[in-house]
Amino acid sequence: MLRHLLYPLLPYRSMVFPFLVLCAITIPCWLLFRLYRGRSSERQVSFPRELLLLVFVVYLSGLAAATLEPNRGSRAAVAATDGLELRPDLASLTCSSASLPTESRARGFCVRNARGNFALFVPLGILLPLVGRRLRFGSALLIATAISVGIELAQYLTRPWSNRLADVNDVILNVLGACLGLALVYLLHLRQGTRRAIARA
Repeated sequence: MLRHLLYPLLPYRSMVFPFLVLCAITIPCWLLFRLYRGRSSERQVSFPRELLLLVFVVYLSGLAAATLEPNRGSRAAVAATDGLELRPDLASLTCSSASLPTESRARGFCVRNARGNFALFVPLGILLPLVGRRLRFGSALLIATAISVGIELAQYLTRPWSNRLADVNDVILNVLGACLGLALVYLLHLRQGTRRAIARA
């Protein structure tokens, strides 16, 4: 049973070590920073708020590990496109191209890439409005888009070392994932607001 649950995560196992290394750096630095801020501020420290911020830092560490780690699988794609793809491609987004046979490695890589790019930004869409309580949907979506574009730019600049392809299709999938996360949070807030309004009536 456990093996079946973990099997879909096996292609991403190479990210575990970079993630742990980044967490070993970012978490102590963040805790020291928050401890300093807590001592210098007159406001009372909120443990749930601090825990939420720590979760956000851990997520960002995971995001960096997942997107900036060298990728051997995309070496051929980077060589063929000079590491930059600015044309949206439905076949790349859906992995439905006739040039990608069902059992081919290229199709398997495409599916993992599309699924990973979408799922990777769903937590960002959830966390942004929780961390920034006054963020509107549009503002949070712009932040998610800026982060995705920044990641693609970093991948392009480090392509000789990382073998990463800067692809506008990745940005589209990232933004769609963030949209889903944002929609879930705002729908939950709307539902809670409706319940409170009914209770007061």
